[in-house]
Amino acid sequence: MRIFSLIVLLGLCLPPAFSQQDDIIFNDHVYQPNLASVQFGPTGYQHLFPQLDLGGDGQLLLSFDDMYGEVKNYVYTVVHCDRNWEPSGLSPLEYIDGFEEDDIPTYDFSFRTVAVYTHYELLVPNRNMGFTKSGNYLLIVYEDEYDRIPVITRRFVVVDRQVGVSAQVVRPAQVSQIHTHQEIDFEVGLQGLNSRNAMQEISATIMQNRRWDNAIVNLSPNLTRIDRLSFDYQGRVVFPAGNEFRFIDLRSLRNPHPDLLRIENINDELVEVDLAPEIPRSGAPHLSFTDANGAFFIFNYDFNDAGLNSEYLYTLFTLKTDQPYMEDNVYLFGAFTDWQVKPEYQLRYNPAVSGYVGRFPLKMGVYNYYYVTAPSDAAPGATLTPDYSRTEGNYADTENDYQILIYYRPFGTRYDQIVGTLQFNSLQTTRN
Repeated sequence: MRIFSLIVLLGLCLPPAFSQQDDIIFNDHVYQPNLASVQFGPTGYQHLFPQLDLGGDGQLLLSFDDMYGEVKNYVYTVVHCDRNWEPSGLSPLEYIDGFEEDDIPTYDFSFRTVAVYTHYELLVPNRNMGFTKSGNYLLIVYEDEYDRIPVITRRFVVVDRQVGVSAQVVRPAQVSQIHTHQEIDFEVGLQGLNSRNAMQEISATIMQNRRWDNAIVNLSPNLTRIDRLSFDYQGRVVFPAGNEFRFIDLRSLRNPHPDLLRIENINDELVEVDLAPEIPRSGAPHLSFTDANGAFFIFNYDFNDAGLNSEYLYTLFTLKTDQPYMEDNVYLFGAFTDWQVKPEYQLRYNPAVSGYVGRFPLKMGVYNYYYVTAPSDAAPGATLTPDYSRTEGNYADTENDYQILIYYRPFGTRYDQIVGTLQFNSLQTTRN
């Protein structure tokens, strides 16, 4: 019963599993409601952007929980993609060193928890699979190697460093955005690249806080200097600045954070946690504090092994508002929602508390999040664009992380290389 109730809640409004590769979504996506707490990033730092250096010794760690609590034959493969996240057309033999697909070998069962789950982990690259080309990659996890039912997809990039990148956050060119947005100017140094037509062969993608949903893509340089390309568009490379992320600390049930108003084990079937009610922050003075820019961390102060000993907590969120948003719905939003507006993280208006409420299963740890709105009249299955202008506000001095990817496709070649990257903070001017 306790397994089933968690799966039902996780599975509200999720699409059914796909059985054909044609149905694979070339984005971060979880296809099955029984899979939870999916993380993918550098080993030891899974909250960071999933990036590898070509020929380097770094690895990315994929981890997830299967709430059925059984052992399943999960297999994985990777697909090389172009800069627009379409299959590049390269044969696996051209970009994989080793097996085209392989089993996920590492799993174990939860213990000391009310929730029953199986925890899986995968490191890539590994002795059975390496990568020989730079570029965009999609990691695909299947439930069965014969039926090939996709259950998880995750984007990552492999970099062959040949150029340097420098960037800075500048005041937006549009006066109306000066207090609410951040504009990025950046340059690419070409000293290590033998390009005959860099203005046509180089392009860039820039992301805020590792988000693909609002990435600015296919940027071409607009000015060339001696051995340098400039991306200075005066109003095009601009992001809403947002606000510092809200956070909840679910790391301990023995010594709970003060914001946890209630903790209760319900008939040894599930554990409920109620958070202190919150209010919208738009229009309030901006308050700077340290956050993780939307990331989440699985962590447990009560036991040693966070992957296996961490409880799933049915966590109650409350956003108090004077009136309901008549044309919009309210959702939780952050890395733990794959930076997507998902129906399973929608809050509902409750007039008894004059606010939006929702209870969601979260594995013990620390979570950064926003409350966001999206139109309530959107077509079923439509991709919803998050709006946090009313719930969180936009403040130009908000601290954000940015990631820049430099793509290179020489004339006559068949795929997009990634020849440079830069990760920097809005409070810094950075070179790489």
